[in-house]
Amino acid sequence: MFKQAADLYAYIKENYPEVTDKRIDAGQWDLYCPHCKIVRGFQVTSRIAQAKRVRHRGGFVDSPDNSSPVSYWFSCPVCSGFKQWVVYELRYKKADEENEYYTKYFRITSLPGEGMEDIEELPEDPPALREAYRQAIRAKDANAHIAAAAMFRRAVQVITREMLGAKPGNLANELRECVGKTYDGGTVQQSFADVGYIIKEVGNQAAHPDGDADLLHFTPEDADDLQMIFMELVSELFVVPAALKKAKAEFMQRRKIK
Repeated sequence: MFKQAADLYAYIKENYPEVTDKRIDAGQWDLYCPHCKIVRGFQVTSRIAQAKRVRHRGGFVDSPDNSSPVSYWFSCPVCSGFKQWVVYELRYKKADEENEYYTKYFRITSLPGEGMEDIEELPEDPPALREAYRQAIRAKDANAHIAAAAMFRRAVQVITREMLGAKPGNLANELRECVGKTYDGGTVQQSFADVGYIIKEVGNQAAHPDGDADLLHFTPEDADDLQMIFMELVSELFVVPAALKKAKAEFMQRRKIK
């Protein structure tokens, strides 16, 4: 429960990511398009804000309700894909300016998530891999960075046990055991174990509070970097081999090689 608007605003600032830098102007925001695989200016196709009735000159008028979120609909100008954000627009008074204000934007949720919830090259079997990755991204988008770290670690363990056949036990040992194994025609390299070890350690920090005060909190930057590191791991194992296979098949078809 909030007793006053200031409590609500403090909660929003503490728990949700600020996205002010994504806003180009009233009609465009810089967003990632998962179809085009690029960040570009998305067009605002709809903005729906709540209003409240306030007394004005003996009557009532509709006035913007800054204590309620705003719903934005965005459309990619190239592929026409669309997404929705629910955003709080918090107004702040400029220092030394009596009637001048500026706005900061905080994303409460997005449909679909902003962190590439699906990597099409990820195998669909076992389903636990995609599910762990989706939950990591959803947690990251919700500013639950500790939960995201734990789910990235879980995704790595799904790979070592269910895909590469490592003996269940300590994840560090599982990663070492996977080196040299074959998967989909390729050989698992030492770099897989090295990158996996980083994700394991960060996931352990998330699951077990550390005595080091510097490691108790996870920032949005930590979550973004961890996602990039996980992408390095799955790129080596799945994305690059899939892209090479596809390119080879298309080339052979184009050159009519049977």
